[in-house]
Amino acid sequence: MKKTLFALSLIMLFPIGANAETESSTADNAPAAATEQTASIESPTVNSGTIESSGTVNSTVASATDNSEVKDIQKAQDKTVDQIEKETGVKKSNDPVGNVQDPDKIREMLKDDSMKNIISPNEVDGYTNQQLLNAMTLCQRVSADTYGLDVSGYARILQALYKDNSLSWDKIQNILNYNPSNYTNALEMIDQIDSLQAYLAALYPSNSSFMPIRQMSNQELTNVLKYISPIQEKMIGTEGDFFPGIIAWISRYAEKDDVRNGVTGSTTTETSTTEESTSTTQSAENKAPAKNDDNKKDDKGGFLPKTGEERRTWLTVAGVIILALIAFIMIRRNRKR
Repeated sequence: MKKTLFALSLIMLFPIGANAETESSTADNAPAAATEQTASIESPTVNSGTIESSGTVNSTVASATDNSEVKDIQKAQDKTVDQIEKETGVKKSNDPVGNVQDPDKIREMLKDDSMKNIISPNEVDGYTNQQLLNAMTLCQRVSADTYGLDVSGYARILQALYKDNSLSWDKIQNILNYNPSNYTNALEMIDQIDSLQAYLAALYPSNSSFMPIRQMSNQELTNVLKYISPIQEKMIGTEGDFFPGIIAWISRYAEKDDVRNGVTGSTTTETSTTEESTSTTQSAENKAPAKNDDNKKDDKGGFLPKTGEERRTWLTVAGVIILALIAFIMIRRNRKR
């Protein structure tokens, strides 16, 4: 009898345990499937966010680099123009004097009231027509070599030729066939370094009362041209033009000891560009969207995963009741015996 009751209890408890195990396993599988679906849905979002962030960083770096190059070029131009203005005493003009070939019109321009502090009418009358025309020829060449000169610049050239005698027209007219503006890059001028030296000595001698340029050795002048070349290439590539003219740049860097001694031209310009681009890249990366904190916690394993398991209290109670009934029946039968 005891064996029969024990067998019956096991038969009754087996479906209950099986049911609990089935429900538990079903609950465990459901969150896993939901997690897989969530991961598959969120994955494209992360990829698209990464691509968008990368594209933003690249465009920001490119823009910063372009802006930095433009700023470097503008600074170099301004410093070069400022130096020539100090040497000549003539400001860069937005209205340069034209190639006037009429001596009477030239005299009229020189006798204008605005010119009284530079040249007097009596001095103007003291120059011959040919001298006025020679000075105009030289003025047009200097404008091409540096920047456009107005009538005051022309007057100072006239005085340097025929009043101060710091320039010689005889030397100048023999070298005018050489034109620095015909070269597309400063490096091309190195092959004719002797002609360039003669040109500088005639038009821009170190004792000129208009625009003196330091006398250099061939090697020093070559170093200056090598320094100017990358600046010239970058400026033409960015602005499509090289301004001011090549002689203005030679005049500026002839005064730099390190340039004459052979320092490379790309060092100073590229350093600021690289630093600014690097800082911009870092700031752009810092602005890129960060991952969700929940994802970080899951990756690090800081929390236990949710399995979906639920406690079945009623199964426990039913089991206890059944065991209690069995025990009661067995005790009662033992007493009857």
